[in-house]
Amino acid sequence: MDVNAVFLATVVLVHGLVTLIWWMAGSLLGLSRRAAGHWMVAAGANGLALSMLPLHALLDLPAHLLFANVLVVWALISMRRGLQSFLRLRHTDLSHLIVSVGIAVFNLAICIPMGWMRVGEVIGTALIAGLLWRTAYENHGPLSFEFSESLAKSHSTVLGLAGALFAGAAVVMSIPSLHEAWRQVNAELTTFVFLFTHLLVSIASSFMLGYMVVMRLVKKLEHMSHHDSLTGLLNRRAIEYLLDREMQRLQRFGEQFSLLIVDIDHFKRINDRLGHAAGDAVLCAIAQTLQAHAREVDRVARFGGEEFCVLLPHTLHDGAVLAAERLREAINQVCIPWGDETIAVTISTGMATAENPAETLSALMRRADEALYQAKTDGRNRVVAAPRAMAA
Repeated sequence: MDVNAVFLATVVLVHGLVTLIWWMAGSLLGLSRRAAGHWMVAAGANGLALSMLPLHALLDLPAHLLFANVLVVWALISMRRGLQSFLRLRHTDLSHLIVSVGIAVFNLAICIPMGWMRVGEVIGTALIAGLLWRTAYENHGPLSFEFSESLAKSHSTVLGLAGALFAGAAVVMSIPSLHEAWRQVNAELTTFVFLFTHLLVSIASSFMLGYMVVMRLVKKLEHMSHHDSLTGLLNRRAIEYLLDREMQRLQRFGEQFSLLIVDIDHFKRINDRLGHAAGDAVLCAIAQTLQAHAREVDRVARFGGEEFCVLLPHTLHDGAVLAAERLREAINQVCIPWGDETIAVTISTGMATAENPAETLSALMRRADEALYQAKTDGRNRVVAAPRAMAA
């Protein structure tokens, strides 16, 4: 079988599959829909561009390199637009429009009628190299920030090497002596190597794009598993893990910490009188206030219902009481507009300090719960500290 037919079948199979995958990711799975649409177009255009050279060998197509260059430029612009959407970068729509229309008009409407085949090939190939380098430079920082430096370097390396490949081809085509020497060598083999390298770069780029989408999805699922969907705070599972870790530090290194359990006073009345939507608004407002007035090292979580939990690392008894009073006073200042009225709420807080390495986490939380119950019994809107459980 002819090597060009084999290569054409490979290109159609690979890029057809990649195009189908991006269509499914965007349309059926809803994964980065806008970016997936751009990358679907990029895969299709790149596949058509790669098909031009084996098709030319099989069918003797005229001006095949000019058409291929236009398609590759469009593919790179689509890939770059997809990355801008995915990484939430500023869209460069005007420059993309100018470049995509400009290369099509120059190659197809000027170079072909004027017979400037070599000029169009050189300019198109050099433009492809510039787009590859520009995309690698533009996305290195955002990729490193969101994912990892290794992924950013891999992405930049792949695009940078591809840019060097096209830049070298542009240099060879622009110098008549080099171009003639290249033609006198085994031109068919050299062209096949160039096409095969381009195919590998395309596959590697698609793989990295898919890896980015999957990693963002994994991070999103991980965030959802550790955060409350309504308030955005940590959920009970996450705060219990952090509390257990702090308890281990206490047992190993004697690092004390404190725990606050916060309950919204008369929350059921708000739900009964104004509805659950008003209750949700109150929960969100309280969550935002607690988070805003907590220290950077503190961890705030929604413990369940109208209860919140605040972990105070490296905080002793007296400091924890002051922190709890500061949060209570901050909540007293909150006014939540709802319809024609304003909702004002108060909180009751039970505080317990972990000082005894022999105490279990369940015992610590039970002391904080008992202190909260005492705060409710004493009239609400107050902080009650649990009796200190010192080691014998």
